[in-house]
Amino acid sequence: MYIGTENLSHIYMPGTPYATKALDEVSFSVGEGDFALLIGPSGSGKSTLIQHLNGLLKPTGGRVVFEDLELGAENVDLLSLRKRVGLVFQMAEEHFFSETVYDEVAFAPRNLGLEEDLVEQNVRSALENVGLDWQEVCHRHPFQLSSGQKRLVALAAVLSIKPEVLILDEPTAGLDPGGRLHLFDLLRMLNQQTGLTVLVCTHHMDEVAALADKVLVLNRGKVVMAGPAPDIFARRQELNDLGLSLPEITEVMHCLAKKGLPARTDIYTLEQARAEINSLKRRLKK
Repeated sequence: MYIGTENLSHIYMPGTPYATKALDEVSFSVGEGDFALLIGPSGSGKSTLIQHLNGLLKPTGGRVVFEDLELGAENVDLLSLRKRVGLVFQMAEEHFFSETVYDEVAFAPRNLGLEEDLVEQNVRSALENVGLDWQEVCHRHPFQLSSGQKRLVALAAVLSIKPEVLILDEPTAGLDPGGRLHLFDLLRMLNQQTGLTVLVCTHHMDEVAALADKVLVLNRGKVVMAGPAPDIFARRQELNDLGLSLPEITEVMHCLAKKGLPARTDIYTLEQARAEINSLKRRLKK
């Protein structure tokens, strides 16, 4: 296991009348270099789960593992862990506190004790990696930027510590379609070109489904589905019963199958759909 959990449980306010079990024996793993999706209805435990993966929360029961580290152990160096496992919160830009983009992105490297020349290198690299012009934005106030630019600055602030694992909680919330596409193109590049392990918690599956190696589905704190993306997206009725929508391409393939055409229903990218429809045309002509 590269990063994941074994029978992880978490109870908020244990021992009180308000005790709530947010996670119930959750087991999953993400391999090194994987691109994984975490999906589920609101209140399913997604945010609670990802906060265990860089030590923000400790398990009530079970284990959280990253390589040879057990993250709930008392002797874990959390500062070192959070340098390796970066977490981007939903709407993280609402919590900016620095006067300039440079200082916002530089906060984490400085907090890790890096020399200022290395801090500058990391900040510049992080801003360029997310597609922002270093010279144009570094001296601007973060709140002078567009919503999409602020989201990219929030991502750069995590990338500035050069994590090995990047976890994002609803990273496209509030972004327009163009902003969502740009963000997921960026995540694809980071995953494929640098080997960064990525875990995305999202409801917007259309743009991100094509990137996924595996999918984990939570409901009421339990794992109800887990496996390769084609296997999960083929389970239309089960996902619909949870209030989850399939990628639009997958819905189209299910509609074709419902019409009696021998179409595959584990299709979830435009390229796959194009190939399958062309194959259908050839088969129907025979």
